Amino acid sequence: MTVKQVINKPWKNKSFHETFEQADSVRNKLISIWSESKEHEGMQAKVKRLSDRYVVKTRLHPDFEVKEEKKSGKGKRRNKKAPSGGKFDATSAVREVSSPS
Repeated sequence: MTVKQVINKPWKNKSFHETFEQADSVRNKLISIWSESKEHEGMQAKVKRLSDRYVVKTRLHPDFEVKEEKKSGKGKRRNKKAPSGGKFDATSAVREVSSPS
């Protein structure tokens, strides 16, 4: 059985609060602002309890993240010309010397 590990996008700490009610009100305010704006589509917010306080965390949902297309790199390798002054020095190569016999 193979286990597929999924690495999730990290959350950023937005603000810290002493009570859950304060943190929840900030979270709800952020969500209401984001729901009105098209540029904040896909944003998420949550309240996380720490040992002595609460933190509001935010992130852009991974499904809404802009993904850049990767270039294959094949064209770069194909179009690469041999360097004129490369690392290989042909004069230092071992040559066979034929002896007159």
